[in-house]
Amino acid sequence: MSPLHHDAALAIMAIGLACITAGLIYLVIRLRRITGVLTALRLACADAEHKRRTAEAANAAKSNFLAVISHEIRTPMNAVVAAVKLLRRTRLDDDQKAHLRMLTEAGDGLLDLLDDVLDLSKIEAGKMTVERVPVDIAEVLAGLQTLFWPQAQPKGLTIRTAIDADVAPEVIGDPLRLRQILVNLVSNAVKFADAGAIRVRVRMNDVGPARLVVEVEDEGMGIPPGDLDRIFLAYEQGAAATSRHHGGSGMGLAISRRLARLMGGDLTVRSIEGEGSCFTLSLPYLTVQPSAPCVTTPATAGPPATGTKAAPVHVLIVDDYEINRRIVSLFIEPLGWAWTMAENGAEAVELCQTRPFDVIVMDMQMPVMDGLVATRAIRAGRGPNQATPIVALSANAMDHHRKAWADIGVDDFLTKPVDPEALITTLAYKASGCASAISEVA
Repeated sequence: MSPLHHDAALAIMAIGLACITAGLIYLVIRLRRITGVLTALRLACADAEHKRRTAEAANAAKSNFLAVISHEIRTPMNAVVAAVKLLRRTRLDDDQKAHLRMLTEAGDGLLDLLDDVLDLSKIEAGKMTVERVPVDIAEVLAGLQTLFWPQAQPKGLTIRTAIDADVAPEVIGDPLRLRQILVNLVSNAVKFADAGAIRVRVRMNDVGPARLVVEVEDEGMGIPPGDLDRIFLAYEQGAAATSRHHGGSGMGLAISRRLARLMGGDLTVRSIEGEGSCFTLSLPYLTVQPSAPCVTTPATAGPPATGTKAAPVHVLIVDDYEINRRIVSLFIEPLGWAWTMAENGAEAVELCQTRPFDVIVMDMQMPVMDGLVATRAIRAGRGPNQATPIVALSANAMDHHRKAWADIGVDDFLTKPVDPEALITTLAYKASGCASAISEVA
């Protein structure tokens, strides 16, 4: 090889080596960058996972805290509200009646606030569930008139309800949540209107797929244009002066809209300031063939009607709180029913092994043995109460508590503070052998 060719070969080799070296350097730099990116991604993922777990733990802690607070508030409130209702049965002078009205309004306000906080928390945590059961629309509207007439009448307000002829008598939906939304809307209408009529109309939508539409219209003060969006935000109430005058937590409409959307619908509003407002609730329209209800006559101290259980009904009352046991006994006492009391689930199981009862009222959270364990033991036992109807009466009012009762075969579920009419009606139905009415959680 000539010196010229030798030098050229060396030059080519040097250039090639330089290119390879440059390529390797580039690859190293790229690999370092990729490694850095991957490391950053891993750290970001780990951080995101840590934040997710922290958020889940915080949500779980919040849910647990709210469940505990709910139970601890509802237990004494059950005694307060029940005592007020029992006092109203006695002879009272006008001053005493006025004082009881104040107590009733204050208690109802506290319970409404508690329910709002729990509902909003459940919705935000994605734990709110809805039912799919038959709903009697006429019954819901009649309940609204009965509930709000005492508040509307002194203000000269009239509450008018109407159902269009093309709406089926029963639709599929969640009666509790539907009633909750409409109660909130009518309550606001009564609160913010000082004259005229409040109209609640149920109709079908005019265009598109079939939808159930409920309109709540008032002739009140209306809503300023700037507040139309704010009223559906949690803790917002619109104008400050109006909020101070009328009160409220500012959660009702936010919860109502979220419930409507959870049920596959929506809640909207149109309003003219100084003339009134119209809230429109739209929901999926699903109909159901009406079925014959279980009709019974509540047992009383007198001779039983043909085909009903002979009186008196014997009730086992299970609750660790002595005042709550006494309250249930006072509610059923006018009916001439008999009762036996147990302080915890263990006592109830022991009693159920030898003594037959017509219906059992079971608390959930008790020492020694809770209501769930006691119910399982009674259902699994061989005593005379294996099939006895069990009605849960608990201050634990979250959806998962209701589901826990349903999973073990409880016949019905009532929350504290308990309405005496609801309690008596439920116990009478269960004692007479009607089918289970506990709400299943979807």
